[in-house]
Amino acid sequence: MLPGSTLFLAVCAQQDLWPSGAWPIVDAETARTVTELFALAAALGIREGGVCCRHAGATAAQPSDVVAPPHCLAGTAGAASAPGCIPASPVIVGEPGAASAPALDRAHAYYVASGCGAAVDADPVGHLVFDHLAAGVRDAVVFGAGVEYAIARTVDALLRRRVRTHVVLDAAAPADAAEAQRVIAQWKRRGVDGATAATIARLLERGAGP
Repeated sequence: MLPGSTLFLAVCAQQDLWPSGAWPIVDAETARTVTELFALAAALGIREGGVCCRHAGATAAQPSDVVAPPHCLAGTAGAASAPGCIPASPVIVGEPGAASAPALDRAHAYYVASGCGAAVDADPVGHLVFDHLAAGVRDAVVFGAGVEYAIARTVDALLRRRVRTHVVLDAAAPADAAEAQRVIAQWKRRGVDGATAATIARLLERGAGP
């Protein structure tokens, strides 16, 4: 795995989903592993991007397939990035009320704002951003919160673009453990690699050379 052709995608690494947040599905150990992956990306110069959860307001209905308290409301502290989960030059696109995506380049880490229940590349902005992120990428490494929701939809978007996809299972938190295992079993049948953070780090450090 070569750092120059690898993309790290962090999914919903936000305060409301972290320990002590409004919907704390990420435990302390998983949160620590996620921050280690952010540090690895910074150390090896790996491109970053991802998906962030954004709900339009306190009265916004949650998607029917998510039983959860209101969380990640646009403009609140809970929607902000979790500690240690901020890449260099992040840009969030597709915020509620935003009309279009900005001009895209290779210097910024682009995050698609999405709800919990929709495909992350379903609208034109999300589609454009994922096309941009996937361009020239051989391996994508996915981690964060919501194995059976936003992470699953991020994996779908990558597979549609024929990107070899690795989900870091010890850095991926489920909302429902049983449903997450069903999703992981489907990934295996679709050729998605379920890896550990240590394995990803070892492969990338070997690819980086001396």
